[in-house]
Amino acid sequence: MSHSSRLLTVAALAALAVPFTVPASLDAQQPDYNRRGIQVGQHENLTLSLGIHSIGRVQMLSQEDVHVWDGSSFREQTTKLGSGMHTSFANLEFMITIGEDIDVFFDGLLATQRHPTLWWGHQGYMYVRQMPEGSPLDFLNPLFEYVDVKAGNFYVNFGEHQFTRTLNADAHRNPLVGNPVVSPVGTEPGMEFYVEREGVGVMVGGGIGAPEHDFQEARKWSYRGKVWVDAIEGLYLSGSYYNVSHDPGIRRGSNLYRRERLGSSYASVWNRNNDNGGDGEGPGQVRPGDGRELAAWELNAIATLFPGNRLAAFVGGAEASGPNPALPGADKGDEEWVNYAVEATQYLADSPVYLSGRYSAIDYSKFITDDNDGKVSRIQIGGGLWVTDNILMKAEYVYQSASGFLPETVGVANWVDVGRDPVFKGLILEVGVSF
Repeated sequence: MSHSSRLLTVAALAALAVPFTVPASLDAQQPDYNRRGIQVGQHENLTLSLGIHSIGRVQMLSQEDVHVWDGSSFREQTTKLGSGMHTSFANLEFMITIGEDIDVFFDGLLATQRHPTLWWGHQGYMYVRQMPEGSPLDFLNPLFEYVDVKAGNFYVNFGEHQFTRTLNADAHRNPLVGNPVVSPVGTEPGMEFYVEREGVGVMVGGGIGAPEHDFQEARKWSYRGKVWVDAIEGLYLSGSYYNVSHDPGIRRGSNLYRRERLGSSYASVWNRNNDNGGDGEGPGQVRPGDGRELAAWELNAIATLFPGNRLAAFVGGAEASGPNPALPGADKGDEEWVNYAVEATQYLADSPVYLSGRYSAIDYSKFITDDNDGKVSRIQIGGGLWVTDNILMKAEYVYQSASGFLPETVGVANWVDVGRDPVFKGLILEVGVSF
């Protein structure tokens, strides 16, 4: 199937999914992402809220035909995966509201899959709707009547992933345990400008194109834009674009799809070592676009027909180029792909129980060489039970496979040879607590 045919097929699937979805009760551009929190203090015009997320999982997964590159040869993972419990992960969040119009947010990852014993700084930003009266900058308020400003280090507002996916221990937005097979949730220092009127909004912004400050001359700026429509009851639509082009000589690639600082919801699968050690950033995840240039787009639809039902679909694509830092010795890193997902969730009557399913995939028309194309797909079926408003229990069956790639293709999913058609599958259980 040609690249254009694949794109048309995926777009048609997304279009078919839209009429069968639930109202997007989600205010997708809310600066605090609809996050729950506990107000712990107030002084004069300052209000402090605290958010806490913790997660625990039990997994029973198996894998087949997994060969990993160990630096000199491909080694088959012959040791079977056993069942067991994940390390518990946690997030701690702080939101300070100054008056009613300035939010200061920062959070830390108390434990992650990649660094279970370290507290990592994560996001830190300000969201400004208006300057307080009496401030030396209150002369800007006529401008703030039309524009909100977000500045700091935060998730690039690309697609709806940061609002609908598991982010380390913050898992209540995600009806399933795992995320789609591709999740562009990169963070970087930057600024975004928001304008919204009568359910139609626009965002434009830019950043440094890297996850943390970087003053190499070859490092260039990234640019992004987003348009969303929430004016039709029961239907939310958005379109996003992102572009970065570093100069030759940069020692890092693009950041949007690659920086799985949070790891993934699965452990040890498609990884160098079954104990979750070694090079296993985002086990099971496809992490495209590690070249120094990236141009990406995504279209999203979330809708509903009746209470308790929610359908969502997205389709995106990208072109990435430049030497791939994940592949030492590769003199080029050209990639072209389309990624997409369709998801459905249905609550059972008025109960706190729901069922959910998702199909997601990434379809490469080119990976490094023109004749290397292939696909990685993930099927997830499961459900959840709200024990309380703050405790959610989930169960999921997952099946993931790769096909079509040339033998000895690594860099699509860490150091796994996706040219040998690897598979992982099985059951995973999760309990998440969020305040």
